[in-house]
Amino acid sequence: MAVTMQYLFEVYVEIYTNGGTLKYVHNNNPSQSMDIEFSLPFDNTSDRSVGEVTIWNMSQISFNRIAQGNRIVIKAGYHGDVGVIFDGEIFRPTVPSREGGDLNYTLRVVEGKEYRKLKHVSLTFGEGTTAKTIINKIVQTTGINLNFVSLGRNYVFKEGYTVDGSPFDALSDVAEQARAALFYRRGQLTMRWLYDDKVTGNFYLANNTGLISSPTMERRDDDWVEDDDDDGLGRFTYSADSILNFRITTGEHVHLKSESVDVWAAVLSGEHTFDGENPTTSLELGVK
Repeated sequence: MAVTMQYLFEVYVEIYTNGGTLKYVHNNNPSQSMDIEFSLPFDNTSDRSVGEVTIWNMSQISFNRIAQGNRIVIKAGYHGDVGVIFDGEIFRPTVPSREGGDLNYTLRVVEGKEYRKLKHVSLTFGEGTTAKTIINKIVQTTGINLNFVSLGRNYVFKEGYTVDGSPFDALSDVAEQARAALFYRRGQLTMRWLYDDKVTGNFYLANNTGLISSPTMERRDDDWVEDDDDDGLGRFTYSADSILNFRITTGEHVHLKSESVDVWAAVLSGEHTFDGENPTTSLELGVK
């Protein structure tokens, strides 16, 4: 699978400019295929991931239409099985450079919508208010488009809670108290306890389903057994590489199987990359 599937690899890039949508395709059709490369990280933090997309031999007219803030959606996969791996906006175009007779246009892209610049708010919650109540109020008050999935614990703020400033920072703080990750999932701001039962996907990753490296393990949290030190991200991490799989992103659950490893783990972070020849998804997986 890892060998034959790569020859069917496809990439679709859509850039929404003021003058209309620019579309670029990489596939096995010589009449329409363009050389496209990308490096698109994803993780479990509230920071917007920054990646790069390079499109070779884009016309100068098209490049001049692209501006900072334009929405960009990238889909990738294999013929007949393609999905979104990135949804965000142009952070900035770079100056085109020439290699041989070809021009490459690199775009720095940033995931999701910017919420850190929202107008500051003042909210006060009384003694005994739960994390979920605070989260719901912040979202309702500010219009933050949050995909709320779950909390590791519905933490009770015994002395109350006050929001006086950035609503996004407050949301991040409450999520941390509730042992949930606040992160961007294919551009959608999401809050989730990464080890909950409400998984959006279960994947079996082994040598015959795309695994292309031997997994390595590290202990990440020696103090996890102490209740106050449990950050909700697990005790161990495994690192592995797979052929690119658009379904795998932060929060997905993976059954990782190799000659020496057989565990269920949650995706903490990783990166989708394509260098023109090798479509790869690198993964950091957490074990509770």
